Amino acid sequence: MTDLEGATGVAGHWSDIDFGGKDYDVDRRFLTGDVNAAVEGALEAGAEEVVVLDGHGAALTILMEALDPRAQLIRGRRILELEGLDEGFDLMFAIGAHSMAGTPDGLMTHTLSTAIDNVGLNDIFIGEIGLWAALAGDYHVPSALVTGDYAAVREAQNLLKNICAVPVKRATSRFAAQCLNPKVSQRLIKEDTFEVTRKAGEFTPFQPEKPMELKVEFHDRERAEQISHRKGITRIVGRTLSAKGMTMLEVYLLLLR
Repeated sequence: MTDLEGATGVAGHWSDIDFGGKDYDVDRRFLTGDVNAAVEGALEAGAEEVVVLDGHGAALTILMEALDPRAQLIRGRRILELEGLDEGFDLMFAIGAHSMAGTPDGLMTHTLSTAIDNVGLNDIFIGEIGLWAALAGDYHVPSALVTGDYAAVREAQNLLKNICAVPVKRATSRFAAQCLNPKVSQRLIKEDTFEVTRKAGEFTPFQPEKPMELKVEFHDRERAEQISHRKGITRIVGRTLSAKGMTMLEVYLLLLR
């Protein structure tokens, strides 16, 4: 899984980094460089196949022509958050991750979009890193490595005790960061990805206690009202809704599709 906000060198407002923004083209290169470092490390450690999921926005961010040709790329408007994932994979890496909405020392903090204020899974606040890990856990795939800013990798380590974390920058404010040089960060990503892949059997999937309860506090009252009428949804209070199920995908689709 990949995202843009946590990639090496990426900072600024979303209007700077998204399509048409003044930094969009250079930030795409930064992310593609981080992804290539992970691909190289995994393949050198013996991985037989690497599939990259473009996970930012419209999922057309990674530069396919610059991507390591040994990797395959899933891009375009996906139906599922972790499109293409199944039990055939041994590990999942989160490249370019950011911290959850409301993190005081994180860079470009949000959870999925600004339409969501908070997400809780079994009464633990989580962000996209936790959502991805739990969705991968449905398929018994461990979330083994994360790259991003310091707040993002700390979030991952607090939730997923046995995960390799590669910080590539530190937020100095919500939209600014002190960044490692890409040559440095990508060397670290490659080295750690190599080691993680070699030790693939030592990682365990993130599988929260079942039945799982997912709670979402929406920013907008109207959005919460619309979703509250879906079958299987319970309104906790105000803009906060809940769904219960035996898999993360089940509750995710109820509340967040």
